[in-house]
Amino acid sequence: MITSFLTVVSGVLNIPIEQLNEQTGPATLGEWTSLKHIQLVAALEDAYHVHFSPREVRSVRTVGGFHDLLSSKGIAS
Repeated sequence: MITSFLTVVSGVLNIPIEQLNEQTGPATLGEWTSLKHIQLVAALEDAYHVHFSPREVRSVRTVGGFHDLLSSKGIAS
């Protein structure tokens, strides 16, 4: 995964990058609350100048899922 992507995620969740992997999500990380999820969406939209639909926001629940979603929008990793 791209380091800048992980930097955004770790910054929003306020955890070290080393604690992140593709399966990291609300089910595995107590810091990932519903509020942090929305903050992560906003931070990624700002960082990569993309827009996530409400459906995408609801369906993506892991770091790997967000990475794949960015890839589907043409953001290279």
